[in-house]
Amino acid sequence: MGITTIFNNGVLGLTAQNRALGTISNNIANASTSGFKASETQFSDFVLSDRTGNKDPGNGVRAFERLDHSGGTVTQTGVTTNAAIVGNGFFLVQDLDAQAGTTATAARTSDDSVFLTRSGDFSPDKEGRLVNGAGKALMGFKLDPASGTGSFGSLSSMTPVSLSGLQDYREASTQASLNLNLPYDQEPVTGQITTANTTGVVLNMVDRNGADGAMALRFLKTGQAEDGTSTWQVFNAGVIGADGKPVGSGNVNDPTTWQSLGTLNFARNGTLTGGPTGSPVTLTLNPGGDFAQTTLDLGSYGKMTNSITTIAGMDLGIVQGNNGIRAGTYQGAELTEDGFVAANFQGGKQRYIYRIPDATVINPTDLESVSGTMFRTTANSGAVRLNSFGNLTGETGTSAPKTVGASLSTASVEGSNVKIEEQFTTLIQAQRTYSAASKLVSTADEMTTTTITLKS
Repeated sequence: MGITTIFNNGVLGLTAQNRALGTISNNIANASTSGFKASETQFSDFVLSDRTGNKDPGNGVRAFERLDHSGGTVTQTGVTTNAAIVGNGFFLVQDLDAQAGTTATAARTSDDSVFLTRSGDFSPDKEGRLVNGAGKALMGFKLDPASGTGSFGSLSSMTPVSLSGLQDYREASTQASLNLNLPYDQEPVTGQITTANTTGVVLNMVDRNGADGAMALRFLKTGQAEDGTSTWQVFNAGVIGADGKPVGSGNVNDPTTWQSLGTLNFARNGTLTGGPTGSPVTLTLNPGGDFAQTTLDLGSYGKMTNSITTIAGMDLGIVQGNNGIRAGTYQGAELTEDGFVAANFQGGKQRYIYRIPDATVINPTDLESVSGTMFRTTANSGAVRLNSFGNLTGETGTSAPKTVGASLSTASVEGSNVKIEEQFTTLIQAQRTYSAASKLVSTADEMTTTTITLKS
């Protein structure tokens, strides 16, 4: 081994350890960065062969980095649009064109235009899009809020998750429920029907414009048998629109304008009868005007709870509800454990508006690091695969495979996976190796000086 080789080995050693020290410093600097993945510097020696095939191993060292994709500590933030991935996989995010307010690559979404990240500190920007701390937009599949269905497709069908417009979102009532106990001692009516000999309930509804309205229902007892069974008739006694004016010809004070909705039969114990125990009892409502046809759920046959009953001495009050959403009642959004973006509205109503896939690759170690929190696929990492979070059953509109064991920890973020104590241990080793390599350079320099002196 000549002096030149010794000198080169020392320089290559200094270069390699300098890279290692740079990696360590970057890891330590990002010890508190959400979703940051530490890098580890690894080394291999140069092995050269001459033209006869003899190997000369003493030709220095080269350094390369390998990502550590182990999970970081999950911390609760209380922010409902934050989420941490528990298990394998990544979020998919995309650059935004800050001036145009659109995605920089809106024309296409592919492996080249999206990044993978574990940084889930998402929150709405001024345009309503969910972006993380690095300013990257979360990508997902848009769903129909009314049905919660949508296609779980390919990368090209994904869009940035946007919460804009939800303040104006509205949905007409199509489902309603009503539970009450009709008076057991009500006398059957055989003559003229009046408001006095019927029981009334006002059923709240929402029209297609997102405004409140109501339907007046009247319950008329038409028969009482000796065995304790009874029969009641249900009427639509009039509808009031959002403007307070009647819709249609119904007038609650004029029984001649009431429209029959059907008949209810009650067993001796006061529960609904006429069908298999536990099966639902419904009526179809056609309010007219700006209101949609609505299915009214009255409970179940044979059940005393959450159903219309007529039981002596019991008064549980009136419990009603409907699935309509009034305009202007949006209260915020959240990420769910199974990967949905849900919009929350007043009254505890929730609608799924996006579905977030779990993006995986075969070999995450060979992902290209764009930054410590964002990665891009390479030929060695494999292409992005889209999976469902959690272990959902009865899926609708998707056949996406499940990511075994992967789910979202909601209102949380995944911290950096940097372990400070390990970094300082590696720092000491790199520092000592750097000093040793510098000694090689100085020794080679002294040997060169001595050789030059001998010639003189």
